[in-house]
Amino acid sequence: MPTTTAAVARTSTRPRLFTPGPVEIPVRILRAMSGPQPHHRTDVFRATFKKVTADLQWLHQTQGEVLMIAASGTGALEAAVVNFMAPGEKALVLVGGKFGERWANICKAYGVPYDSIVVDWGHSIDPAEVDRRLAADPSIRTVFGTQSETSTATVYDIQSLARVIRARSRRFIVDAITGVGVHPLPQDDWGVDVVITGSQKGLMSPPGLGTVSIAPWALADIEGDRLPRFYWDLRKARKNLPAGESAWTPAVSLIFAVEEAIAMMKEEGLEQVHQRHARLGAAVRAGGQKLGFTLFSRSPANGVTALEPPAGVDASAVVKRLREVHGITVAGGQDHMKGKMIRIGHMGAYDLSDMYVVLGALEECVNAAGVSAGGAIEAARLAWGSV
Repeated sequence: MPTTTAAVARTSTRPRLFTPGPVEIPVRILRAMSGPQPHHRTDVFRATFKKVTADLQWLHQTQGEVLMIAASGTGALEAAVVNFMAPGEKALVLVGGKFGERWANICKAYGVPYDSIVVDWGHSIDPAEVDRRLAADPSIRTVFGTQSETSTATVYDIQSLARVIRARSRRFIVDAITGVGVHPLPQDDWGVDVVITGSQKGLMSPPGLGTVSIAPWALADIEGDRLPRFYWDLRKARKNLPAGESAWTPAVSLIFAVEEAIAMMKEEGLEQVHQRHARLGAAVRAGGQKLGFTLFSRSPANGVTALEPPAGVDASAVVKRLREVHGITVAGGQDHMKGKMIRIGHMGAYDLSDMYVVLGALEECVNAAGVSAGGAIEAARLAWGSV
């Protein structure tokens, strides 16, 4: 870039996260975590554990059970594979990015036979193709998919996918780690058997708490002969659930964080939370395009936006300048898109003024690269009001 970072005064005195996760943690949640932590085998904590479990049922819109495990979202994905797949059962994995690939890699690690539907990055999964593959292969028992593929900032049509999968009497397990709290996913109404999420995305909390939400009709599916399991054994989690306890040591402080996060969502209203994220996504997409960036995804998600830079602007240099000059951390591209895109996260407690901050900084970076561009904030304001 023509202007060096050393020649420009920092525009921020504090670091800010605009990544696809972890996200910035609201002050209310930090406070909820900062008090004295009770022992996890006490009545005080058991009451909290039961309450948060019920809160998660509200969030997932399920009459089933939501099981909390001390793990990242990937741990919860692995728990889903080992608890729902019997030895020799075949799976179908929907792959359109790094996190679809993760399902495939977990299946491979456990020797699960699987086929894949692979689409180009940024493209969505066609439910008709899923239906065709299931019709052609009756041995497929489970479909593993992703609601919001953060490597490509793409959202998939889970409702339509669930409709064709249920019509074929197959099981549907969804990674909604960056979907829950951002996009609608009423689990029972849509007929999704299992939904996975993690604490560090739409739940606005630090990493380390994974959840597995099991629809009421799928609860019995974890019983019987399954893949090897010990720490990930959800039967143990279910057995301890009525007492308000976990099978192993729980992530106590994170459970308090999630309790406060869901309290914030209830105050705002779940429909309003989804609507706010739709507006945030529209604002960033409009502002980025006004600066000459191109949207990478054909089906853009509302929790993260992937932008390819205009000619003459280096994506990696923008990521670096945002961090060093503006104190803003965004993500770059992964795999073959490394150095070719920036990914701006906006899931959690963000509002329009936050988008003004990141878009204003992005505008400065583009101009510092020698490309004259402006109007991002006004474009964002108009897009926000149009949703």
